[in-house]
Amino acid sequence: MGKERGVSALDLLVTVALLGIVAAMVAPNFRTVRRQGDMERLARQVRQAVLDCRVRAITGGRNVGLVFTLGRGGWYYVMAEDWDGDGVSRRGLERGVDQTLSPKVWLKFLCSDAGVGVPAGWRVPDPSGSGWLPPGDGLRIGSAKIVSFSPTLGATPSTLYFHDATSRMVAVRIHGGMGRVRVLEWRRGWTQWREMPL
Repeated sequence: MGKERGVSALDLLVTVALLGIVAAMVAPNFRTVRRQGDMERLARQVRQAVLDCRVRAITGGRNVGLVFTLGRGGWYYVMAEDWDGDGVSRRGLERGVDQTLSPKVWLKFLCSDAGVGVPAGWRVPDPSGSGWLPPGDGLRIGSAKIVSFSPTLGATPSTLYFHDATSRMVAVRIHGGMGRVRVLEWRRGWTQWREMPL
């Protein structure tokens, strides 16, 4: 009689246990890589939306704004165009005078762990080199939360801060005079912000 070949229950349990150990070791690294990719996607998307507003304002001859709103599902933005000559405003959007040009873009779908602003307890240097950023709301664009672009290349001077809830932040900075856009990155342990290659 020949020897029977097969897998015993013990062999199967050992194999499953080893696979579980390997998966447990790889999972945190996968989350870190995914989070890093998500933050880069968020920065690229917001930067592109800002540039699209700028181009639309120049080519259309009207003010165009990126309107940020905190809704029930978190933060989102829409692109909107001024139709009454007084700039993009929330009041104009509510009255239907200013028109939205895009659907809502939810930040949580660009980066699942994304937050807006500086988390409490983080010591984040100010990109301008003047001390530390205060925790809290990271949309430094005035109370209306609208980044606005004019047909003459001007823009609302703005900085939009986003974090990944663990150790990294990105900042999208819009300079007022020519509407130039820069994206900066900061990580825990860094003493200053760095230009983010996109």
